[in-house]
Amino acid sequence: MPEEAPAAGQARHFAASALRAWEVPPDTREDIVLATSELVTNAVEHGHGEVAVVLRQHDDRVVLRVWDEDLHVPVPRPAEQDSVRGNGLVIVDAVSESWGYETGANGKWVWAEFALPR
Repeated sequence: MPEEAPAAGQARHFAASALRAWEVPPDTREDIVLATSELVTNAVEHGHGEVAVVLRQHDDRVVLRVWDEDLHVPVPRPAEQDSVRGNGLVIVDAVSESWGYETGANGKWVWAEFALPR
């Protein structure tokens, strides 16, 4: 993904296409696409370097992973009801089963996991 604003739109399109192909139900698909947008936006605004998006389906789960070349770990801020910005991780926490991060020598992966309805 490019290190600029269009990256979030490209990531949403990528995620929606993959999830439709996997026949993920619309409500779950919307949550995953929203989380994709939030994590990529955070990577572009707060990280630096290349941004990568990986989606994997494992049985009854979908795992979203977003890479950026910044070693600072994500820290959720308290939700601000009147703000349209700064609530990305709060949103990811609300729509996913769980989320977290893994650091590496050259950056970090931020991930979110979603249960698929049976």
